[in-house]
Amino acid sequence: MIHTIKEILNVSKYTVICKFNTNEIRSINLEKTVKSFATNKASILNKLNSESYFKTVKLDSYGTLNWNNEIDFCPDVLYAISSKIED
Repeated sequence: MIHTIKEILNVSKYTVICKFNTNEIRSINLEKTVKSFATNKASILNKLNSESYFKTVKLDSYGTLNWNNEIDFCPDVLYAISSKIED
């Protein structure tokens, strides 16, 4: 199955809670990914270390998270690294 995000439900520092096309509510924690690029000041992913920038995330027309048309991730990867929030 190809996963897409249907809705962003909540955003906090490094974490986005989303509803996927499977109707699951899942928490995506990007802290490890973002911090792994913190030492590389040239990396565009370093921008996500700013909490205010991180919170500018939007859902794009491809069903994935997007930051100002600069940064996005494959929704299948986001699904794989996310954890299901129990009902």
